[in-house]
This record gives sequence, structure tokens and C-alpha cells, in this order.
Amino acid sequence: MTVTPPTLPIRILIVDDSVVIRKLLTATLSEVPGLEIVATAALGKIALAKIAECNPDIVILDVEMPEMDGIETLQHIRKLAPRLPVIMFSTKTDHGAAATIEALTSGASDYVTKPSNTGSVLIAMQRVREEMVPKIQALTARRRPP
Repeated sequence: MTVTPPTLPIRILIVDDSVVIRKLLTATLSEVPGLEIVATAALGKIALAKIAECNPDIVILDVEMPEMDGIETLQHIRKLAPRLPVIMFSTKTDHGAAATIEALTSGASDYVTKPSNTGSVLIAMQRVREEMVPKIQALTARRRPP
């Protein structure tokens, strides 16, 4: 009988200037077996330090942030950790859509649209979980040993 070694959790860094979004994403993704939130950051500069400190398997990165926006942060991440998957988390606004396209051309791995302010928070976060978790799993599968 062979014993399968336990799989290590997927280590996630969440970067968003909104404390509400950081907490909602942390709560939502922490419920998923095999996912672990290793750190959160409110600013791009903090995120870069957390990447070096925590060695995440994937980063979820807000597009619109003060000081260093998501695009600039992504460009620094690409220099620091070129193969680290980054999922951009952006709004449905025209500016958010344009920034998401720019992020994808700058090396983002994928994107997920933030829920709108209408309706139930639980339903919105369930939709985010349904969209984001498969992307997290697919993007990190390439980096992790079998």
C-alpha cells in the first residue's frame, strides 16, 4: 500500500487598498480546502516586501491603488519573481477594464472582476470564489510539484 503525501496548501498573497475587500477575500478563500492566505497588503510597496518575505504561490492584485497602482506593482513583481502567477482583481468600470487589459499585456496571468455594490455580499463573494478558485488552482498547478 502506498501512502500519498499530503499536498501543501496554495499560498496566496492578497493585495488591495480596501480593508473590506482584503477581509472578504481572506474569509472567502480561507474556506476553500487547500488554499492558505499567507499575507495581505494594502499597498504595492508592502506587497513587494511580502513576496520576498512569504514566498506566495500566487498573488491576487487590485488594479486601482494609491501610491503604486496595480500595473506598476505588477511590473515590479515581474522583475522580482518573473514566474509568479498574478491574478488582477479589478472593477467593471471603463477605467478598470482598460487597466486590466494593460495589466494582461504587462504580464498578469489572469483577471477576476470585483463584485458590484449591488445585492448580497454573500452572493457576490460566492461568485468571486466560483470564478477565482479554479484560476488559482490552474495557475499554481504549473509551479507546484505533483
